[in-house]
Amino acid sequence: MGWTTPKTDWQGATNAEGVYIGDRFNAADFNRIKNNLQYLRDLAIKMYDEFSLVSLGRDRVPGDYFYADEINQLEENLVTLNNNTLQRNYGSVPVYNANGNTMDFAELNRLERAILDLYDRLNNQSEGRRMFTWNFGMKGGL
Repeated sequence: MGWTTPKTDWQGATNAEGVYIGDRFNAADFNRIKNNLQYLRDLAIKMYDEFSLVSLGRDRVPGDYFYADEINQLEENLVTLNNNTLQRNYGSVPVYNANGNTMDFAELNRLERAILDLYDRLNNQSEGRRMFTWNFGMKGGL
């Protein structure tokens, strides 16, 4: 599974009639976040102790519903990843409840910006840790 550039410019607004006219979260967004977190976990365990994220199953397709517990798990997977690696401060983690508050554009920006920050930092760390293979001995002698 490859890396997909996060969306970090989520917008939200309502028009004069009170109708929401901002960005809408969809299956592609869910899949991008879910899969990017797994990508970062796979990168991180090359440098850190083994840890796992809770699987959110197959990729979603248009028309699938997103439940509060799944959105909470995306957040928890970010926390797990961060706690097992760089331990950065990415703000307060909201908790969503069925038929309660929903993830808005500000929370989506926080989440995806945190994922992008971890990506940049873990990649920099990985690149900085690359080692050359040096052969100081000579095979076969001179």
